[in-house]
Amino acid sequence: MNTTAAVIAHPAAVIVHDLDHAMRVLAAAERTGRPVRLCSPPAAGTYLGPAVFKSMIDQARARHPAAQADSCLDCGDEAGTALAALRHGVEAISLTAAPDVLEKIADMARQSGAATMPPPSQALDMAQEPTDEKLADWLLEGTHDG
Repeated sequence: MNTTAAVIAHPAAVIVHDLDHAMRVLAAAERTGRPVRLCSPPAAGTYLGPAVFKSMIDQARARHPAAQADSCLDCGDEAGTALAALRHGVEAISLTAAPDVLEKIADMARQSGAATMPPPSQALDMAQEPTDEKLADWLLEGTHDG
């Protein structure tokens, strides 16, 4: 699903650190036919930036249009980064903040067609360099948030 806020129910979460990771994950999603959530590393919004994350996801999707995928940028505890992510059109964000701040940002996200969500409780981290077989197994059999 390549449209903003088309958040998939129960996708396999995979942490991607760069474009190569995102491309590998979406290629595996195409092969397996399983939905996937491309997640940034914790607090990546603060050092990678929303524009770079969105560009990475967009490029991977352009290369693998049949993959059913959504994405989420972890903004750590930086509300300003979360707001910047919404301005850049990131489809979903994760933010650690006081409840009143979360509520306001969640409302802004909804108004912009984006979603807010907690970080995944379980995710395959591409930094661990999983084999293509392990990646496919995760997509097919991994325990997924729901």
